[in-house]
Amino acid sequence: MNINPKAITATIRVNLLRRPLWRDSLVLEGLGIGRDKLDRMVDSGELAWAFDVGMGKSVKELRVLGHCVVEMQSGPIAGLGATGNLEIKEVLGLILPETRESLRATDLQRVLWVNADLIRDLAKSGALKRLRERLPKSGPNSSPHYTRASVAAWLAKRKIV
Repeated sequence: MNINPKAITATIRVNLLRRPLWRDSLVLEGLGIGRDKLDRMVDSGELAWAFDVGMGKSVKELRVLGHCVVEMQSGPIAGLGATGNLEIKEVLGLILPETRESLRATDLQRVLWVNADLIRDLAKSGALKRLRERLPKSGPNSSPHYTRASVAAWLAKRKIV
């Protein structure tokens, strides 16, 4: 089979936009490593951008910036450079659309790779600021909006190392 490298690169870029944070299982598969090695890589900072999106201190839900995994497999991404050199503001720009002041709960579920319960719990705890709005009881527009600033602040606090 003849695979076009440009097509592979384009596919990866689209997926990094759609799901910029990767679950630990995807990182394990992508790097072909075990859990212990992944934990060491996160703790040492070898994977520069890892976040714990779990609630509280006892539940750890690891998410890694997908760009870090791609970089480990194929080198720095053109136009981005080494992920270890990025500032938090730049990383948040890769994770959360900078052009939007608010994000729907369904968008947050996809971007953070979490379930609706976590988004609701974060809002109830005050970590995410929900916009005041009238929502239909069901349908595509029934998902509440949260401020990008509150999501960014929460995520920045959840960075590991």
